[in-house]
Amino acid sequence: MKQKIIALFFTTFFLWGCTRDDICPEDTQTTPLLVIKFKDISNPTQVKAVTNLRITLANTSQTEVVPARTDTIYKIPLNPTATSVDYNFTKGYDGTAPNTDAFNITYQRGEDIYINRACGFTTSFTDIEATIQAEGSANWMLGKSINNTTVENEDTTHITIFH
Repeated sequence: MKQKIIALFFTTFFLWGCTRDDICPEDTQTTPLLVIKFKDISNPTQVKAVTNLRITLANTSQTEVVPARTDTIYKIPLNPTATSVDYNFTKGYDGTAPNTDAFNITYQRGEDIYINRACGFTTSFTDIEATIQAEGSANWMLGKSINNTTVENEDTTHITIFH
């Protein structure tokens, strides 16, 4: 009987110690990711998928930033401790003729806003600029457009890449 009371006491104490703030809900907006949409260069209003796209962080051993997907919108992380990030966008990475374009994104770090103990802070980004490294006729990314210079949420497209 004494063991049951002790077990009940510890269970109650353990459950009482947890608060809603200890777990960050999935639907809580934390530091937003950059949204990039790919469109057809010959018809700029038409969304166009990229065949076998792989996005990797340049100059690191990290292999893949986002999983390869067939949709045309990608959510790309920006580094909140830096003011620019370099990515390699490889079209046809699993084929015989992969084509990699270097893509640089520069930005200013916005303010840090405290959410709660479990979720920490959210950071916004402002003054978004993007550059495609010119490779002449070897580029598969043929142009870009900045749709929104501030990254505060993931509900809007920030950059459009034409190919």
